[in-house]
Amino acid sequence: MNRSFTGRQRLPVRVLLCVGIGLAGCESQVAALEFDARFLQGESGPATDVSRFQHADVVPEDDQLLDVVINENWSGRWSVPLRRQGDDLQASPCYTGALLEDLAVDRAQLAASVREQLQPPDSCLPLSALGLEASERLDFAGLRLTLQIAQQALLHTPRDYLPPEQWDSGTSAAFIDYRLNLFSQQSRIDDQRWNQSFLGLRSGVNTGAWYWRHEGNVQFGEGIERHYQPVATYVQRDVPAWQAQLTLGQAYSRGEVFDSIAYLGLGLGSDERMLPASQRGFAPTVSGVAYSTALLTIRQRGVVIHESTVQPGPFEISDLYANGFSDDLQVTLREADGNQRTFTVPYQVAPLALRPGASRFDFSLGRWRDGLGGTGPEHVQGSWQQGVSNQLSVHAGLLGADSYQSVALGTTLNSRLGAVALTMLQSHTDLALHGQSGGQALRLSWRQVMAASMTDLSVNLTRSSLGYYGFNDVARAQGNSGSNLHDQARARLRASLAVSQGLGGQGGRLRLQAASTQHWRQARSDLSYSLGYFNHYGSLGYGLTASREQYSSAGRGNHFGLTLSLPLGETRRSSLSSSLNSSGQGQRTSTTRFSTTAGEYGEWGYGLGLATRQDEQRNTAGLDANLLYSGPVAEISGALTQHSDYRQASLGVRGALVGHAGGLTAAQSLGESFAIVHAPGAAHARLKQAPQVRLDARGYAVLPQLTPYSLNTVELDPKGTSQDVELQISSQQVVPRAGAAPLLYYPTRSGRSAVIDARLADGGALPFAAQVLDESGDELGMVGQGSRLHVRGINEQGRLQVRWGDSAQQQCFLAYRQSDLKPAGAAPMRLLATCEHAAEDRPASLL
Repeated sequence: MNRSFTGRQRLPVRVLLCVGIGLAGCESQVAALEFDARFLQGESGPATDVSRFQHADVVPEDDQLLDVVINENWSGRWSVPLRRQGDDLQASPCYTGALLEDLAVDRAQLAASVREQLQPPDSCLPLSALGLEASERLDFAGLRLTLQIAQQALLHTPRDYLPPEQWDSGTSAAFIDYRLNLFSQQSRIDDQRWNQSFLGLRSGVNTGAWYWRHEGNVQFGEGIERHYQPVATYVQRDVPAWQAQLTLGQAYSRGEVFDSIAYLGLGLGSDERMLPASQRGFAPTVSGVAYSTALLTIRQRGVVIHESTVQPGPFEISDLYANGFSDDLQVTLREADGNQRTFTVPYQVAPLALRPGASRFDFSLGRWRDGLGGTGPEHVQGSWQQGVSNQLSVHAGLLGADSYQSVALGTTLNSRLGAVALTMLQSHTDLALHGQSGGQALRLSWRQVMAASMTDLSVNLTRSSLGYYGFNDVARAQGNSGSNLHDQARARLRASLAVSQGLGGQGGRLRLQAASTQHWRQARSDLSYSLGYFNHYGSLGYGLTASREQYSSAGRGNHFGLTLSLPLGETRRSSLSSSLNSSGQGQRTSTTRFSTTAGEYGEWGYGLGLATRQDEQRNTAGLDANLLYSGPVAEISGALTQHSDYRQASLGVRGALVGHAGGLTAAQSLGESFAIVHAPGAAHARLKQAPQVRLDARGYAVLPQLTPYSLNTVELDPKGTSQDVELQISSQQVVPRAGAAPLLYYPTRSGRSAVIDARLADGGALPFAAQVLDESGDELGMVGQGSRLHVRGINEQGRLQVRWGDSAQQQCFLAYRQSDLKPAGAAPMRLLATCEHAAEDRPASLL
């Protein structure tokens, strides 16, 4: 078992000692190391007592919260007992039965005697006593335990599994996220003005595992009634046992089997984000039989996406990451005798496709609502999706309300001919004012990706009978007594086709899209189609498009376009783009735009544009400019347009205010989950994950975006902080729940710093590596080369003790007094001092 420990403060000095003495290895081992102090003694200076370097820094016995990494994957932050074993001076990890279970160690692999010893809840054993093929390394300063454990000794869990016990519910907090936009336009023809403003708000309060949310907005301007429009108010929490979210209040159903429904009530639905990343979405399970210990390699489009060693017998790989390539997998099995077997696993992704054994559900109960505060009938709705095999997934649903019932049944097929999803729906309506009706609807989607020919084909088709109504149609008719359900414009047939064809090499890509909609009780159809070609010549990207639109209510129109885009500069932070468009009816427009970003962290962005328009009557032109600043507490944007016919101006501000136990902190616009960062005294430190964000004067900042149920790393960059402040740790990892606001505390060490050139009373140098202590006996630093002391944490004045042994002649004292004019955070003060053996010390003087 290989164990190594990293100390807190003396590691750099030990490394220097190792280099100076010429030791071959400098790992911090428990075994004692012997140093010859004469190598550290000056010509006439006293010898140094280096006995304290003969042992690594002491790791105390305690239950310590450590980040545990197993086989290069973060397992979580667990409480690990640290105990001394035998005559060891150091405490080392000691494993209880509960801890082994948390670490997904298969306890069945342990010897019976070991399992018996671990039966008492308070008993623990060192790693060497478990009988596992494993090694450990404890970094006590970084609070990190790294383990290497043979795969067969671990339970079969996805490689990126994060147990719910590690999900962080966050701290109690409240926030308001705001988005303000002001817009003004003035006509240069008749001098009329038009102003409009919009303020959107999203607020919330987090209490434990419950997250309360409200969304709303207000719009005001000429001809607009000013009033606050609530959008949604609800409370939610996750249900880890079901990998689902529970929502109470105003919410929306998922809209996968049935159309999405806005309702006021209760909702419970699967949240796929709670699964490990390797279990989300659809990817086939690769299974087979190995005749010997074999190397398994899985490729997609010629790229290796998985490789592992499998044991003789049946094997199964079920943790491939989902991707959007939709191309078959090539599986190669290389046996121990060198023979190779290759087979193909179809991989075409269709809507509602799930991995084998995976399932999803959605349930809602409540009253239908619209987006304007109106409500309709009560309903209950439930749907279930199930992955059966690599080729087959099924789904079904029921929806019931007063005078309305609907049932859905469908399947998804994954085959060499493509991925097909088919859903059949049946509805029955019985309304007093509209009579009874029943009908069916059919939804079909198909996609085929052919990598060899670089072809991507997809078709979507929805067909409804005359008597079929969706629940939203019925609810709107019930809410509006003056409307006739049968007069609503309902689609009889919706069809769409998309083709993307690569032309190989430098040939670019050709895209074709077409869509058609036919309505009941309307003779004409809506039709649109477009053709585009896209390629690049060196750094210049270009595209040609042609489209035609034909609507039953607005006639037809043709459009042609050319787009050009050219990145500029070595860093490509700037770009020049241009577009030419023609309507086919004598109307032509063109735009040319220069855009760039500036600032060390890209916090500034601006652009300049020129636009022209020509038609049969007149030609017009205009200039516009925009500016964007992404600051630590808000994003501010502005735009000005000067056109032949009008002038425009707009101003936008986005940001948030977060209230927490430490006070109120301004922040950038927030995502679903965010982090509150606190490092006392570390004002102006940056967040590496959002470099525009700095800690405020109190040491607080908000990282505006975290990915729920995933491992997030939050790092601090100390650049710009006071030299009197030292970060004890600069990086943490957290797995937040959806909606959570974790509080991440970064301990700091603060105090005035100084560089003291000190000598003994006889002019001799102080011993290299001697300890420097304050009046309380706390170590502030060591004596470096040239008898120079680097110390941190001193007061304006005081006395320091320099000690290089236990006898009175192996220690001395020096007094210091810093300048009252030295500002906090400035460069360390340079002082001269004499270290006296007697108690009468002379104050250090400024250089």
